[in-house]
Amino acid sequence: MYYRKGGEKKEMTLSNVEFIRRFSMHILPKRFVRIRHYGILSSSWKRGKLQDLQACLKVEKPVFVAKTLLKKCRCCKEGNLVTLAIFGNKGPPERYLGVFSTMSAK
Repeated sequence: MYYRKGGEKKEMTLSNVEFIRRFSMHILPKRFVRIRHYGILSSSWKRGKLQDLQACLKVEKPVFVAKTLLKKCRCCKEGNLVTLAIFGNKGPPERYLGVFSTMSAK
C-alpha cells in the first residue's frame, strides 16, 4: 500500500486485518448514498467561478417579493382568513376523533 508524506509516495506494509479494517471504513451503512460533486457542482468551483460565469452571461439576480400569507374570504372578498389546521389526505388527526370515538363505542 502506498501513502503520501510530504508530497512523495512511500510504501507501507499492512497486515491482512489492518488492510481489511482500513478498507471497511469506506463502506457505507445500508440506505446511505454517497454523493460526489464534480465540475461545476463542486463547492470549490462554485465559490469563485460561479460569480464570474454569471457576470459573463449577464444573469440577473432574482428579485424576491414578500408573499402575504393572509387570504381574503372567497365570498365577500373582505377580512383575513387565518389557517388554524391543515388535515392530511387520510382524514382529521386523532385528537379531533378522540371525543367522537368514545361516544360511538357505547
